Amino acid sequence: MRFPISNPSFWEQSLRNIGLAIVIDLWAHVRKRSPQVEKKKVVINQSLKLALARCSVHIIPVLVSITILIVNTKQVFIGIDFDSSIKSVTVNLALLQTAAKLQELLIVASLATVAFQLLRHELMHGDGLPLGLLAAGIDFTRLSYFWSPEILGTLRSAFNRPSKLRRVALILFLVTAGTLAALVGPSCAVLLIPQPQNWPAGGTVIYLNGTQDHIWPANLSAEQVPMKDLCASADATENGVCPSGGYYSLWAHYARVNTQTYQNVVPQYAKQLSGNDYYWSLESSPPVPVRTISLGVLGTEDALFIQTKYSVAIIMDRLMQEWWNILRSKRAIKDDNVENRAAAAHLLSPMTNVQCSDAQNLSRSDETVLFPDPSSSGSSKPQTPSQLNNEPPLPPYSNHLGHQIIDPVLLSDALCKLDGSQRKFTPMLTHSGKDIIQKNISFEAAYPSAGQALLNGLPNTKNAIAVDEDWLDTLTPTVGKGRPGYQEWQPTTIEGILSSAHLIEGLFVNNDHFPIDLWNNERSKLLMSIVGSVFTDGLARVGIEDAFDQTGPPTAWRPAGFTKTEDFDDAVLRGRKAVQLPETGNTTELPVKFSISGLSYRLTVVQFLAMAVLVLHILIALAHVGWILMKRESSGCWDSVIELLVLAQNSQPAPTALVNTAAGIKFSVTFSKQVAIRSRTDDHLELVYEEENVVKDSEMVVFHKNDDNDADHGRRAPHPSTWPLRRQASRTPSTGSTSQLPDADSTPATPLIVAVDCHGLARVEVGKSYG
Repeated sequence: MRFPISNPSFWEQSLRNIGLAIVIDLWAHVRKRSPQVEKKKVVINQSLKLALARCSVHIIPVLVSITILIVNTKQVFIGIDFDSSIKSVTVNLALLQTAAKLQELLIVASLATVAFQLLRHELMHGDGLPLGLLAAGIDFTRLSYFWSPEILGTLRSAFNRPSKLRRVALILFLVTAGTLAALVGPSCAVLLIPQPQNWPAGGTVIYLNGTQDHIWPANLSAEQVPMKDLCASADATENGVCPSGGYYSLWAHYARVNTQTYQNVVPQYAKQLSGNDYYWSLESSPPVPVRTISLGVLGTEDALFIQTKYSVAIIMDRLMQEWWNILRSKRAIKDDNVENRAAAAHLLSPMTNVQCSDAQNLSRSDETVLFPDPSSSGSSKPQTPSQLNNEPPLPPYSNHLGHQIIDPVLLSDALCKLDGSQRKFTPMLTHSGKDIIQKNISFEAAYPSAGQALLNGLPNTKNAIAVDEDWLDTLTPTVGKGRPGYQEWQPTTIEGILSSAHLIEGLFVNNDHFPIDLWNNERSKLLMSIVGSVFTDGLARVGIEDAFDQTGPPTAWRPAGFTKTEDFDDAVLRGRKAVQLPETGNTTELPVKFSISGLSYRLTVVQFLAMAVLVLHILIALAHVGWILMKRESSGCWDSVIELLVLAQNSQPAPTALVNTAAGIKFSVTFSKQVAIRSRTDDHLELVYEEENVVKDSEMVVFHKNDDNDADHGRRAPHPSTWPLRRQASRTPSTGSTSQLPDADSTPATPLIVAVDCHGLARVEVGKSYG
């Protein structure tokens, strides 16, 4: 019977390769041209169009991968929500997760196409394959395949073949493809699904007036305070440039807490700062326009407080407003689609360590008090009043706030020592609505956690600050009449805060005796918190006047401007210098980086690793396309397990190579058997095994029926062999007897087919159709 020949068109082959072969079948039914039997197929084509069609499986995954790489490389910002018709963030993220899965399937299909191409080449043109690799085009997606008996059997025969280098290369490709198949899913998810994070949005350099010694002085006196007389008066708290400019905010904060609730002060909407949740917002009297954060860590023996310098925060706030207006107009970013916008700078900022002694009862006759020992954290030693005020400190504490610089804070006979310093860290000033607050803090070194000895690992002699009593007087002036915290006995600002905090509430049942047993750890910590936050806020205001245009009364001052470069808009978004260096005066350069928060794509180590996975697949796909186009030989046969099964079903049995395998294969030795695809008749292809070969050495034995007129009876025809034959006799599985090869003069009982290959069979020919 003669069958028609099927040679697929470009579109038929393209649909088949991208997994839409069902369209071909349905179209044939629609046109009523669906055949009742399969047609013969051309196994190997030399058509350029068909070669391109068979590469179509790479198009979609490669283009999608390139798009993903571009989006991540450009670090696209999305915002709080997606700009799509679907308003649910959860649904949009789920759709992206689905897209990542689809891309994974497409990439695996692309890798499978390459794998089947290499396997077909070895089966048809090469020495054949070990049985363990026959279904490797599908099995490579299973990680367990690479430590299975199939691979072990493959390795057993990989190094004793003439083409062992090509065999090793094939195994290495399968391992690479299997690794990619395992990693491509997580990689696509990492690169496709945006994360809520800070997104870099520009930066520049700002110039602070003065040298570093001027901006961050090591010694403070009242002479350095702007408007010294005003800042030492009862009206000082009305002016934000005075050291006591944050009094109203501190007084209001501590008036809301007591010894039981003072650590529960973080607003519910606020984010955790530097792994710590003990912080609160501080506002200032005019003309200071910004809010900042007082951040503290309460240890067992001491406390640590940090705050941003106001002079830097004011300039950064002014610059942020300019940057934000440009970002909105240039990048079309909406106000309501950004969670936070922030500016960060790595700079020295004030830090205060506070230690308080245990409570102690004193009488008028006592000449010494216990004061925290500056040479030993957590311990105290006796000091006389003259020592507290006049005696110079011992090295290495000569530059530190210690007992000799500040009059001890006396609260019912409890004394505190403060060590002030300046330490480099990165405050992040974040706009939230109309306000700017300090939203995040990161340190050069690890930030101490609650319960640690806070000075451990924080060199308390580095960048230390010393202050005199006149400066302390400007820090704690008398509270003006009618103002928060005022009482008839005219307390200072720190006394007003201590009174508002209810620190001694319930202690004095008997006015003649201080109940030391009731002075518990929480009261001591609250005392350290008040003293530390007041002192740190005062240090943060040093040099604040340099951030203003000092025209008119202080309450009318406005933040000083800066000179923009000609390309300011573009430079500030690209992180280049956008502010001109002042022509006169000493300045200090300070880099500032801007960011916005929301869903976005950013390049991190994880993203780079995920991108490497996609790039490797793209290179494999392009190499496959180049190879196909260069050879112009392609095949669309046997790219599924079912087609290999049908080929095996149409092949002659292999009772020697596959003895006792009908119920399964258990050992790797069976998987090492060599198998190839050859033509046994003129138009019929089969899977043949090396051990079933009846050819001796490089000769082909041709047997015919017993015919006296046949002149070629018993002739041995020369034939080049591509692998050494290992069998000249076959063993019958049922009896174990050996059948000898017939000699040239014998008459075989059954005719054998003429063969022209290493197995005595013909190789697959280019352009020829087979059934």
